[in-house]
Amino acid sequence: MKIGFWGSGNMARVLGGAWSVAGHQIAFGSRDAAKSRGVAEGIGTGATGGTNDEVAESCEVIISSVRAVPSSFLASTSVLAGKVIIDLNNRDFPREYKPEEFLNSLAEATQKDVPSAKVVKALNNQAMEVFNCDAAALRNAGIQAFIAGDDDSAKQIVIELLNDIGLKAVDFGLLSNAWLLEVQADILRTYMFATGNALVTPGFIEAPRAEPRFGERRKGTY
Repeated sequence: MKIGFWGSGNMARVLGGAWSVAGHQIAFGSRDAAKSRGVAEGIGTGATGGTNDEVAESCEVIISSVRAVPSSFLASTSVLAGKVIIDLNNRDFPREYKPEEFLNSLAEATQKDVPSAKVVKALNNQAMEVFNCDAAALRNAGIQAFIAGDDDSAKQIVIELLNDIGLKAVDFGLLSNAWLLEVQADILRTYMFATGNALVTPGFIEAPRAEPRFGERRKGTY
């Protein structure tokens, strides 16, 4: 599959490298095509670099590492009709916290900006250092990646791509839940900055089943 990146920074570089090793064709985009070509040369394995517009036109799946809606940096968004866009962005951090911002996810802003595309929130809860591990190591560690989106076929594509680089997808439902994943990233980054540990990733641990020693759950409660 041809996977493109808007932006050629840290996350684009490590994810592009990981998917390239998994056998996918990778294209990096940037406002500065020379920068994206340099990143592509560093990755090797046939990766290419160019502009964000070239990525938008040529790639089947696009990962946005640009903290802005596509119409603000593309010449046209019409080429995105029917394409899968993975939004992995989080808000600027650290920042002054305003609770009302939490409900307005960056992923939903992208979907509103390009309603003909299929936006999936994913990969915003792993630091770039995680992808220094190969797919087998991440798979053995049980690393999870949370996703949210409205189109089931697009989510299935993302699930398979995540599996290619060793991550187990956990479906958080509709794209309207993306704000929860972005808030989760705020919690994760608070921990990272407090401890210096960029290798911790969030995940669900299922407790062992047992008899209800103290009674069943009351109906209507969570």
